[in-house]
Amino acid sequence: MELDSLKDIWKNLDEEDLQPAREVPILSMLQKRSQSTIARLKRNLNRELIAVVVIYSITIWYIVTYQQMYSELSVLLALVGGAFLFYYYRKSKLLKQMQCVACEVRSNLKQQLVTLEKYVRFYFVAGTILTPLAYFAAGVIILFNAQDFNTGLNDVPLEAQTSVAQVPIVSHISNHRFFVLFVSIGAVLTVGSYFINRWLINKMYGQHIQKLKELLYQMEEEG
Repeated sequence: MELDSLKDIWKNLDEEDLQPAREVPILSMLQKRSQSTIARLKRNLNRELIAVVVIYSITIWYIVTYQQMYSELSVLLALVGGAFLFYYYRKSKLLKQMQCVACEVRSNLKQQLVTLEKYVRFYFVAGTILTPLAYFAAGVIILFNAQDFNTGLNDVPLEAQTSVAQVPIVSHISNHRFFVLFVSIGAVLTVGSYFINRWLINKMYGQHIQKLKELLYQMEEEG
C-alpha cells in the first residue's frame, strides 16, 4: 500500500513539473515563429523599396537626360515615389515595433496586426487607383507636348524637319487614333493592375499576415 501511495505521489509530482515545462516551450516557439514571419514581411518591404528606387531612378534619369520635353513625367514619378517612401517609412516603423522582443507579443501584436492590415489594404486600393490616374496624367503630358512640338515644327524649314521630328512618336499619330489607343491601353492596364496588385500583395504580405493571425490565435489559446 505504501509503495502504491509513493507511486501516485511521484506521478502527480511529475505531472505538475511537466505541465509548465510544456507550456513555456510552446509559447516560446509560437513567439519565435511570429518574429520569423514579421522578419519575412520586413524583407519583402525592403525588396520592394529597392525595386522602386532603382526603377524610378533609372526612368527619371532617362527622361531628364534624353526626353527633356517630357520633363513633367519625371516630376510625376518623383511624386509617386515620394508617396511610396512615406508609406515605406510608416510600415517599416510598424513592423519594427511588432518585432520588439522585449514587448509582450500577445498584448501588442493583435492591435498592431489590425493596423498592418489597414496599411496593406490602403496600399492595394491606392495602387489600383493610382495606376490608371498616373497613366492618364502621363498621356495628357505626352499629348500636349506633342501638340506643342507639331506647332513649333511648322516654323522649321521643310528640309530640316526630317532631322528634328524624331523624339515624339505621338507627332506621327493623329489625335483621334492616339485617343483610341490611349483609352484601350488604359483599360487593359487598369484591369491588369487590379489582378496583379492583388496577387503580388497577397504573396508578399497577405499570406504572412494570415500566418500571424493563426499564431496569435494559438498564443491566446496557450495563454
